[in-house]
Amino acid sequence: MKIVCYYLAILNLVDGILTFIGLKLNVIGEANVGMKMIYEASPIYFLVVKFILSALLSALCYYEKIPNRKGIKMISFVGGFLYTCVMFLHVYWVVEFLY
Repeated sequence: MKIVCYYLAILNLVDGILTFIGLKLNVIGEANVGMKMIYEASPIYFLVVKFILSALLSALCYYEKIPNRKGIKMISFVGGFLYTCVMFLHVYWVVEFLY
């Protein structure tokens, strides 16, 4: 379970960086309304929030504060899979734009 949570934390951080780049290059749009509002307020705030969320998830893993229930595991695995798909889309869009 810890590995999945750390994986999600890393994905979130990398997603923040790729989304930041994609938004700066006008290649992608932010679909998450909350994150879009934060980005529009300040792109730096966007990166800071992504970093803080990743750090909080990592801290929860480190201090073993994530429940080890079947439902939580399933949500984590599905979330990790979906987030990985989103990451591939972001990488594709940025690479497609650059080349």
